[in-house]
Amino acid sequence: MDDDEQKYPSQLAERFQVRLPIGLRDRIKAYAEQKGRSMNTEIVRILEREFPEPWPIETRVADLIEMLAVLKGGATDERIDKLTGEIEETVLGMMTGRVQGVADRALKNIGRLWEQYQEQRLENARDRAELDEEEENQLWISGRTEKFAVPPKLGNLSDDALKVYRLGYEAGLAARHEPLTGSLPLEDDEK
Repeated sequence: MDDDEQKYPSQLAERFQVRLPIGLRDRIKAYAEQKGRSMNTEIVRILEREFPEPWPIETRVADLIEMLAVLKGGATDERIDKLTGEIEETVLGMMTGRVQGVADRALKNIGRLWEQYQEQRLENARDRAELDEEEENQLWISGRTEKFAVPPKLGNLSDDALKVYRLGYEAGLAARHEPLTGSLPLEDDEK
């Protein structure tokens, strides 16, 4: 077994000796103890806050898209709508070139993430839609929610209803293939 495998992560971390001004060590120690932390933890916490890790654009946009999905998940607050609109506008601006300076590789990744977000959004919209039985049936059959005044379940129609259905169906077929003739009256023609 390697010596490094037996060590704690803190023993493997880079060590650095710092000269502190007079009194600073005592202030750091007092504050750390008050908060229940070690001096080292307190120093590292402050340094990480002041020297944050840079964000790769792909990671940041992925985080924003994920946040957008969470925020849009049922929120009706006007401020949230404005924020999500701004995020969408920024991402679309990157993809269309309106936002300048985004590398091609990053654009490709952003586009892929945006496409996944849009697909998820579409699926969620389908799940949330309150469809009646006929709409669900049509969605399952055709992928659309077409509606018919008289559903094509002809076996349940009375003779009179069947005649009306056939007349409407035949008239619709005939009108579909007839060219428009004549002219529509214009406002000036009526005077």
